[in-house]
Amino acid sequence: MDGTDQPEPPGRWVGVRLHHRHVRMDDRPCATGCPEDELTVSYPGILISSYDNGELVEERWIPLGAEPSEEDDEALIDQLREALWWQLGDSQDS
Repeated sequence: MDGTDQPEPPGRWVGVRLHHRHVRMDDRPCATGCPEDELTVSYPGILISSYDNGELVEERWIPLGAEPSEEDDEALIDQLREALWWQLGDSQDS
């Protein structure tokens, strides 16, 4: 271990982190010789990763806008709630 690695807990667990998705706008090379980053758009979001005994079983990505609406907040809360109930081995219906 190099100090950044942490042992994975046994059983089910959920990881939450800020994550940027990069989307390439066009597969063709830029006709004007523009840099690659001009063909790519980056979106910030929250990545919720679900693990079972160290194995990734699901990932959910929720957009994180600069000015989120109340609806955006509620969607994030619902996803977090669902992931945490899964971690406990329970299924809760809203």
